[in-house]
Amino acid sequence: MYLDKDICKEGNLVLRTKCIEVNIPLNSNDESCLIELYQYLIISENEELAKRYNIRPGVGIAAPQVGINKRMFAMNCVDFLDEKLTKYTYCVINPKIIAHSNEMTYLPDGEGCLSVTRDTLGYVVPRYYSIKFKAALYDLTTKKIKYITKTLEGYPAIVFQHEYDHLDGILYVDKMVLPEKTTAIPLYTIKSDEEEN
Repeated sequence: MYLDKDICKEGNLVLRTKCIEVNIPLNSNDESCLIELYQYLIISENEELAKRYNIRPGVGIAAPQVGINKRMFAMNCVDFLDEKLTKYTYCVINPKIIAHSNEMTYLPDGEGCLSVTRDTLGYVVPRYYSIKFKAALYDLTTKKIKYITKTLEGYPAIVFQHEYDHLDGILYVDKMVLPEKTTAIPLYTIKSDEEEN
C-alpha cells in the first residue's frame, strides 16, 4: 500500500518526465502499481483510515507520483453536480484525449495535488468542460482489461485531465492563473460548513 512517504513531491524530476506506454497484458509490477494507486484513493476517502495511515485525501493519483514512469492512473470521484451523485472509479491505462469542448471551466476553490504541498489558494486551473478519451481500463473485480471510448463532463473531466497531465510531466501549478485572468467559467460547487465538519 502506498503511503504519503511514497508520493513524489514537487521538485522530483520523475514528475517532469513524459511517461512511457504500458504493455498489455500487464506485468505483475504494473498490475500491483495500479491496484495500490486505487487502494490509496479508497483509504484516503475514509477519514479514520486516512488519519491512521497519515495520508492526504485524493480523488486521483498517477503512476509517476509514486516514481513509476508509466502511463496509468487511478481516479475515484463523485460528480457532486449530478443529482444521482454518480461515482467515477477508473484504473486507466494508456489514455488518450481525442476530443474536447471549446468551453473551459475551473474549480472555484482551485485544485490540489498529492505531490504539491505549497499553498496555491487564490489561483484556478482552466480545464476543458468536457473531454472524450480512449483508454484501456483495468477491472479490479475480474482483473481483465477492456478498451473504451468515453465522454466526461464537469468535475470528473477535470479530475481526468489533472491525472492525464501527470503522464506528460505537467503539474496543475503550471496552468494556474488568477480567476480574473481567465475567460473560463467557474464550475459551481455546493459546500456547507456542515459538510466540511
